[in-house]
Amino acid sequence: IKIGAGKYLEADLNIAIESGIDFISVCGTAAATKGSAPILQDDFGLPTIFALSRTSRFLEEQNVKEQVSLIVGGKLLTPGDYLKAIALGADAVYVGTMALFAASHTQVLHPLPFEPPTQIAWYDGKFQKKFNIDTGAKNLANYLTSCTLEMTEGIRALGKTSLKDLNTEDLFSLDPLISDATGIPLGYKPMPY
Repeated sequence: IKIGAGKYLEADLNIAIESGIDFISVCGTAAATKGSAPILQDDFGLPTIFALSRTSRFLEEQNVKEQVSLIVGGKLLTPGDYLKAIALGADAVYVGTMALFAASHTQVLHPLPFEPPTQIAWYDGKFQKKFNIDTGAKNLANYLTSCTLEMTEGIRALGKTSLKDLNTEDLFSLDPLISDATGIPLGYKPMPY
């Protein structure tokens, strides 16, 4: 199941779990879709970090974390974002905007300066026929390979050997609201050792 996280996230998750799902893909409010109304994209839903934290916590409380995979997306832009999402409890992340940026890379110059760059990548864009699929695939592959290498370096820097070893103990926050919502400690306070 794939859901947009909202106010009653846990109630939605409960229904999903009772239906026997084996994975849940949670979209934070920053995840967007070209097909929805702008007000839904801009003003509805739960930001990704809160959606992820609440979903992960709920799956643990329901003792289904091992049976239900958690996939998250929504404004995850960098390898560091991906690592943080895994540490907060995601089993996997998905990317939309960054994959689009990577695939379209320099090809976005075709529609400029008179049309927005998205006109090269959208299926109904004015410049979609100028999009070179092979070049786009190569650029996307390069981006994903780069992310993998950077994430590997980040895992090593933590003294770990696998994504599965990441958890909230690897994180700290600089924002009290994020700290309170996720249960991770504040970075500007002394850490016990």
